[in-house]
Amino acid sequence: MKCAVNDGKEAVTIDNIDRYCYEHYQVYNMLKRLYAGNSMSWKEYLNKVLDANFNESWKVSLIDASNGKILDIVANVARAELQMST
Repeated sequence: MKCAVNDGKEAVTIDNIDRYCYEHYQVYNMLKRLYAGNSMSWKEYLNKVLDANFNESWKVSLIDASNGKILDIVANVARAELQMST
């Protein structure tokens, strides 16, 4: 099975998740940790991750300091998750 981000890499199985390569799984896992305890839905949370106008303290680690935009690798995983949740 290929990684859901469509990077051509093979997906690995970690913690019963088998849709991402190792690199993208690490990003997915970080997003899940940041989401834990959040009152919004997973889909709403992912949309907030991708929303350039949404600023919260938990989002700082997802931003590229050189340009103030969401890191590409994080955006790619968030988009993949949103596609799977529709």
